[in-house]
Amino acid sequence: MSRAVNIFITIIFVILAGVLVYFGPLYGADSVITDNLYTRFSGTDRRIVIIGIDEETLAEYGNFNLWSREKLAELLEKLYEDPENRPDVVGLDFILSDTVDEVNDTRLAKAAEKAEGNIVAGSNIVYRGRVEVNSAGEMYYNTEYIDHIEMPYEELRKEVVSGFTNKNIAGDGYIRYAINSVNYRDSETDELQTQDSFAFAVYKLYCEKNGEEIRVPKTNSRSQFQFRYSGETGEFSMLSLAAVLSGKIPSTAFRNAIVLVGAYAPGFQDAYQPASDRGDSMYGVEIHANIVQAYMQGKTMVVVNRLLMAVITAVLTCILMIVGRKLRLLKFVIASAVFAVLYLLTGIILAANGLVIPCIYIILVVIAADLYFLVDDHQRELKKQMWSFTEAMAAAIDERTPYNASHTRNVARYCGMVADHINRLHRRGKEKEHFSEKRKEQLVMGALLHDIGKIAVPLSVMNKAARLDGKEDDIRSRLENIRLRAQIMLLEGKKDEAWYKDIEAKTGQALNMMEKVNTAGSLLEDMGKEVDRILEYSFEGEPFFSESEKECLRIPKGTLTESERRVMESHVSITKNILSKVYFNSYFRNSPIFAGQHHEYLDGSGYPEGLKADELPAESRIMTVCDICDALLATDRPYKKPLPFEKAFDIMRGMADKGTIDGKYVEYLYECLKPEKEDGAV
Repeated sequence: MSRAVNIFITIIFVILAGVLVYFGPLYGADSVITDNLYTRFSGTDRRIVIIGIDEETLAEYGNFNLWSREKLAELLEKLYEDPENRPDVVGLDFILSDTVDEVNDTRLAKAAEKAEGNIVAGSNIVYRGRVEVNSAGEMYYNTEYIDHIEMPYEELRKEVVSGFTNKNIAGDGYIRYAINSVNYRDSETDELQTQDSFAFAVYKLYCEKNGEEIRVPKTNSRSQFQFRYSGETGEFSMLSLAAVLSGKIPSTAFRNAIVLVGAYAPGFQDAYQPASDRGDSMYGVEIHANIVQAYMQGKTMVVVNRLLMAVITAVLTCILMIVGRKLRLLKFVIASAVFAVLYLLTGIILAANGLVIPCIYIILVVIAADLYFLVDDHQRELKKQMWSFTEAMAAAIDERTPYNASHTRNVARYCGMVADHINRLHRRGKEKEHFSEKRKEQLVMGALLHDIGKIAVPLSVMNKAARLDGKEDDIRSRLENIRLRAQIMLLEGKKDEAWYKDIEAKTGQALNMMEKVNTAGSLLEDMGKEVDRILEYSFEGEPFFSESEKECLRIPKGTLTESERRVMESHVSITKNILSKVYFNSYFRNSPIFAGQHHEYLDGSGYPEGLKADELPAESRIMTVCDICDALLATDRPYKKPLPFEKAFDIMRGMADKGTIDGKYVEYLYECLKPEKEDGAV
């Protein structure tokens, strides 16, 4: 794979990783990992006690909706009746906004008054969306606009601190976020007010009671922070309200404690899905207990800035891809696994220090990188196999005969040089065409396979060094025999001297013609006429040459007769047939096409299919030019002498002028080979 392609793929990985982290489309899946990874149950704080209105309490006192405030008032009176064992803070996880029973409402307020301001009562934020205008003057619909807050009824409100009990349910349905406080505008006074959350109000009162510093957690753009649960569902100490009111629970159980009172039975429909325990729901009062403990122990976190995290992930992805290019697959898989583990461990450490980083995207990047390099490695192995097969076939053809020893490799080398030259011109803006690594490799592989069909061509045809190819001695003996027989006939008086001289001259002419024509590259027109005349010589009705010898000596160019040439030309069809039986994957699928077209000409005069210019791609045209060039320059052909460099290209330019081959690629090849010629390499 080319360096440019590698860089492009790396960029795609980097951008995709950064975009995924920034937009967070897999929030739910990532939360499954981070919730389990970052949750480290430290055990619930014994200072936090839950008094639950459970099934036992409801069985004792009936439907909660029918209660007056009597039981809550009785509870506060009982909690604060012993000065030595008073709780530090009591949180009532109820919305006590309406007056129900004047007597018991007043009783509850009086009981709260005796607690000296250490009671937190629940409030409820009522959100109603409305159309607003942002700083840019654009209108938008604000779904988080606070219409009003339902506060405790007025008499109680004077004696308690209120805190909203609304739960922050994340997009995936689990609770992992909390809010310190909200700002809202009072509908009656139009003044900007601040309301703390129930858990934050409890925590602040506890700190003030014990002289401890109030630590306000950092929050995100939505004023949220993420908290870590201290225990699983049901792990906090829970006492039944009925048991407390009946006196079964000693007052010492509440000494200096944070007491949270809330619903603890299914009928209240106040259970939620905690992020720490996906198997069981958790009552709202216990979630508040976890948040309070998170405040107390600093177990709060905030998600790292999305843009910063996207950049960090992109950089890590880039490093991972660069390392992947340098390591073998197995080593990279191990290294990427170690990298992922280190990242997750880093996440755990950061979470302990208040920062949350997403995990699923790095895991996906590692998996995707492993799969990519697995496929890439597989493709490289396939390419190695294809190249080894091709090299073996090329070697088999070239080594089959010493007269073809370097032709295949030369043509492949020339094709590669032309492709590189085209790319250089393309970079300079002088050529529209461009050869990708894939396209170049398809061309070079096609060139290495272009003569594979010669494996089926008889060596007697491939190695035919002269027109007569071994018949010369027979002809010499025959002509000498004719001369001797003529001499005998002269001596016997059967023929006169003039007749003998004529036969002697003709045998000499025939012998000279044979020697001259047998290895000539081509026959000129005058020489052809002379050959035809001499080939008709006979002695007493017996021809000097057989019909097959006449056919060989009449060959106008080269050493092959028409039938032999057809056999030789069949190598292209055989090449196509052989390669059609070989599976070429998509990377090399065009190589057999180019290999089968290296003898096609632009004017349709080529073979085997007589294709024309509009049917021949650039690769086939280039291969044709390179094949002809090596044939003209070859020093190992038995039937011809190598042509001078310039002469060879003059011949090819002539073919281009006639419309046989592509002149542009002739000149490109010339520009590639001329420096080698000047250095003596060609």
